[in-house]
Amino acid sequence: MGTIAGGAALGLATTIGALQTGFADRPGPYRLRMLRMLGTGLAAAITSGVAVVASRSDAASVLLLLVLALGAGLLVTAGPSATQVGIAGVAAALILGHTPQPPSVALHVALLVFAGGAIQTVLALAGWPLRRHQPERAALAKLYRELAGAARSPRGAVAGPPAADTLTAVRQTLYGLGHDHGPSVEAYRVLLDEAERIRREIVVVTAATERLSRDRNPILAGLVRAALGSAGDVLDEIAAALDVPRPVADAVLEQARAAVKHAIARLENSAEAPGEPTRLATAARLRALSGQLRAAVESTRTGASEGRRGEERGTATARLLRDPVAILRANLTPDSAVLRHGVRIALLVAASDLVVRLMGLDRGYWVSLTILVVLRPDFGATLQRSVLRSVGTIVGLLVATELVHRVPGGDWWHVALVAVFAFGMRFAGPGNVGLSAVGLSGLVVILLAIQGVPPGETFASRALATLVGGGLAVLAALALPAWERQFVPARLAALLAAYHDYLRAVADPATDRESLDRARAASRLARSNAQASIDRARAEPVRGQAQVELGQTVLAHTHRFVHATLTLDAVRRPVREGGGVPELEAFLAAAGEALEAIRVAVRDGATPEPTPKLRPRQDALAAALTADPDRVGGRATATTLVQATDRITNSLDTLAVELRRQHVPA
Repeated sequence: MGTIAGGAALGLATTIGALQTGFADRPGPYRLRMLRMLGTGLAAAITSGVAVVASRSDAASVLLLLVLALGAGLLVTAGPSATQVGIAGVAAALILGHTPQPPSVALHVALLVFAGGAIQTVLALAGWPLRRHQPERAALAKLYRELAGAARSPRGAVAGPPAADTLTAVRQTLYGLGHDHGPSVEAYRVLLDEAERIRREIVVVTAATERLSRDRNPILAGLVRAALGSAGDVLDEIAAALDVPRPVADAVLEQARAAVKHAIARLENSAEAPGEPTRLATAARLRALSGQLRAAVESTRTGASEGRRGEERGTATARLLRDPVAILRANLTPDSAVLRHGVRIALLVAASDLVVRLMGLDRGYWVSLTILVVLRPDFGATLQRSVLRSVGTIVGLLVATELVHRVPGGDWWHVALVAVFAFGMRFAGPGNVGLSAVGLSGLVVILLAIQGVPPGETFASRALATLVGGGLAVLAALALPAWERQFVPARLAALLAAYHDYLRAVADPATDRESLDRARAASRLARSNAQASIDRARAEPVRGQAQVELGQTVLAHTHRFVHATLTLDAVRRPVREGGGVPELEAFLAAAGEALEAIRVAVRDGATPEPTPKLRPRQDALAAALTADPDRVGGRATATTLVQATDRITNSLDTLAVELRRQHVPA
């Protein structure tokens, strides 16, 4: 833009807006991406205008950065999108604050920054009218492919239920802030619901297959595995249909139905084979899985029609499952890691900017920018981002410097290089810190070359500033640490609380579908958070083995628990239609008490308090269902209930024993 207008400097504010808005773009529904990018552009525009007003006073500029950086640090409580908004606002103010201008042009600069962000948004969303629901379809296709892999290669109870993180991401895509409406989206939500049910049936059938093998039924177990493999073919076909989009090939579904029908017939008619209850229960779950596959295929006929049907405007509004203001308020305490992070990043960004101003370093704000980008609440993430940012920056500087020196060309050649590096930066995405740094640093070299700054000078100053900023961020993380190991027990306690809520929702016959969906989603999110916390604690250069071992113990034994709870979830309907089973209700109540005692023990670093014995209650349930299986719809459901409660008993009893053995203070 500046080159076309005859003055490259005119494009500086626009470029800043476009860059910061581009960093905010993440996969998701087009409407959400638009809101996120325009919100980031607006934040950068506002802070840019204020920075211009304060640009002629070093004290005012540093004070502004102190306030903005504190706010950006606190925004980590609201997730990565809000964090990027905060970073964009600080970065824009940091850069433009080093270009003294009269206050009268502040509004003009702010409008240019927002214009750059708006142009970036338009370019990023150019495909919206043509492929309106492509992000939703891509998310669902990924989910169905993961379920297909789980059906073909089941991991059993040694690992968590399959596709947990992907399910959470798809639900956020379809129901989160900025979600779209219309017949196709409704079909996608039905497909998500069917995926939830298919996932549960895969878990249940996998456990039944293991029992068939233990009951010396290898042939029947092989038939069930073959049926699961055929189900995987259908799931892959659904994913392919969502990708294109196109209808599902009927032949694939028919082949799967034939394989499932054959397995069911052998399971039900092999009277001479041992383990009759397990055989009948497996047949019932295979029959349910077959029906869910048919329902999913039917739903694709609406969902794959994108672009061919008119969309009706819905009346539903987005619901926030978490109150960001309440979360932020809860973190405004001295013992909050988020508050410590906010104070740390505010002091470091402001202090480093003050030093480079006093030293009169040209473009010394790169030091503060690096700190802003790489510093995170935990040491492991800070170190990783610092290394990746430093390496990526040096590589990008080398490549861009060579291209400018070795290849002759004028301004238009530089503009072409700007396009290449900008494309590389956007292609890498914000999650790939190293590759994004390659594109960004190359872009900086070219932009400054257009303004007459020699690439060699840019290389030296940018590389040094990045190394200094990254080093300061790592030192700050060490000097004012927020070690992840301190938060592992709390994350595990939150996981156990989510599992307790899910178990209670499954046990209550009055629980509606929406409440169950929320409980499942909360469980998946809590498990992802706990696993990530353990991984970060493991990477820290301090002694945290006790917390890591605690986390691994809890995760390992709750794998079996959540698999069994998913099984109970899958058979809620016949239990509810039978009027309930008092022995089952008593068992689940006792299991809830045991889980709560374990949660408190993990949170407080103590041994679990005595709780009602689960085994006698499970034995009583097994005896009652053996004597009268028709009270839950037949022997198949009765066997499923007995096996699932047995796994819950084993997992919770073993976990309590392990916690007593470890007894590691938090």
